[in-house]
Amino acid sequence: MSDNLIDIKEYSHFINDVLDESGKIAMKYFRQVKDLTLKGDYSPVTEADKNIESYIRERINSQYPDHTIIGEEFETPHTSSEYTWYLDPIDGTRSFIAGKHDFGTLIALRKSNELLGGAIDCPALEERWVSFTNGSTLVNGNKTSCRSVNDLEDAVMATTSSHEFGMAKWKAYQSLEQSVKVTTTGSDCYNYGLLASGYIDIVAERLTAPHDYLPLINIVQGAGGVITDWDGNKLGFDAKNVYVLASASKNLHKLALNKLTIS
Repeated sequence: MSDNLIDIKEYSHFINDVLDESGKIAMKYFRQVKDLTLKGDYSPVTEADKNIESYIRERINSQYPDHTIIGEEFETPHTSSEYTWYLDPIDGTRSFIAGKHDFGTLIALRKSNELLGGAIDCPALEERWVSFTNGSTLVNGNKTSCRSVNDLEDAVMATTSSHEFGMAKWKAYQSLEQSVKVTTTGSDCYNYGLLASGYIDIVAERLTAPHDYLPLINIVQGAGGVITDWDGNKLGFDAKNVYVLASASKNLHKLALNKLTIS
């Protein structure tokens, strides 16, 4: 473990404190969105997205001025810090715009080539998952774990949207979907919290950038789950448009990967 326990506790406390306040910003705008615009890739963005990220950046810059910050809404200055924060102020902006509760704020912290921790905060649902290196996943401060499911036929699977898959990936996904007990769509980052809490057993989807998937890794692993790309590879720090698979157990993950393999 590269950082000592005192440092890990400090970062965990800091993240929880920041999310307490960023959640208040999110709820100030929730179901009152009047400023929707589209970015260059036609994805929606609101003032809530920008204000939340600005607030979190300000807190990090104040507490850790030598750390790098990579977020969804603002460009990152070229720095060479050992520490890097990854931010997604509102993961599930479409849900947020539609007045749905299952949006969340994502934060991850990396030290060199080690992912130290991550958090999923869903303020409208008052649920927050936090996990750090070699530690358990906590939901609202209590230890949580994945469900013990080892067969696809017993598994509940989620994806935000299979419409984002290319044709080859969609066919692979269909093979997996037809093998599980039930599939649900939507919910973005909330699916990974539900997996860590034993309600969902598999999540299979495409995520566009590191700030989308890095905060999820420790959450899943700290609850006893497995998370890789669809080829079974470890998720890197700089990948784009990654097909992510998260599973409640190693055996379930292996079976899911077999279904996703395109012959």
